[in-house]
Amino acid sequence: MAKNEPATPAVVLRVQELIPTLSKSEQRVAKYIIDHPDQVINLSVAALADAAGVSDPTVVRACKRLGFVCYQDLKVTLAQSIVTPLQNIHEQIAPDDDIQKIVGKVFNSAIHTLQYTYDNLQTGDVQNAAELLMSARRIFIFGIGASGAIALDLQHKLLRLGLDACAYADAHLQAITSVYCTREDVVVAISHSGSSKIIVDNVRMARDNGAKVISLTSVGRSPLSKMADICLFTASLETKYRILAISSRIAELTIIDSIYTYIAMRCDSIKQMKVEKAMKDLKY
Repeated sequence: MAKNEPATPAVVLRVQELIPTLSKSEQRVAKYIIDHPDQVINLSVAALADAAGVSDPTVVRACKRLGFVCYQDLKVTLAQSIVTPLQNIHEQIAPDDDIQKIVGKVFNSAIHTLQYTYDNLQTGDVQNAAELLMSARRIFIFGIGASGAIALDLQHKLLRLGLDACAYADAHLQAITSVYCTREDVVVAISHSGSSKIIVDNVRMARDNGAKVISLTSVGRSPLSKMADICLFTASLETKYRILAISSRIAELTIIDSIYTYIAMRCDSIKQMKVEKAMKDLKY
């Protein structure tokens, strides 16, 4: 091995050793992991399945045959093997950066993400999402962890517009709500990866009970976006294992604000007066 050549991550060596124990389709998944470990940490199950030319269940089975609890376990293990601790803070920051450079790079990352999202955003989908929310009897917003904060922001904005909206960051409350969803209800599901099992399972239940679904995820095919009636995407260079990354959340909030503004501008005169009164009464 050349002096400056990086060592093969232990997890990749582990996958190489176990290839003979896999089926032919599972081997295709393993070989893709070996050849593209830095890409896999950014891919959903569905995206990896597409890249390897196999089905989604094959990816899940391959991960378990390779000794991982689930696909997310594989991605985290890969990330820990090939990403330095500094990259977990911010991919573009160098060890000798001073505060001015750090602030500049963090701000530039947020600016880039907003522009990148705007360039890739389908404004027709934003309009369709807003109109679906306007016609809903009830609106339920699901988000876990960092996405829970985004869900609360959407709830806050929709309530100000006089819409019946409620955000749930608790898995059990989401499940209970999903059981009682009807065809008149809309579920907004927020998940950066689009692969959160809790969100996916509860959204599936709500959809099975007739609810329309709007998803807000990072760009790309994912289990959540595959179930949604309307898909809204953010586009960012952030990796999905950086749970504290702010740029993608800024993009999510901006999409939400666009929906809020569209609805606010289309309220009828009576509702508009109520909205304006609410704005006045709720000043603090």
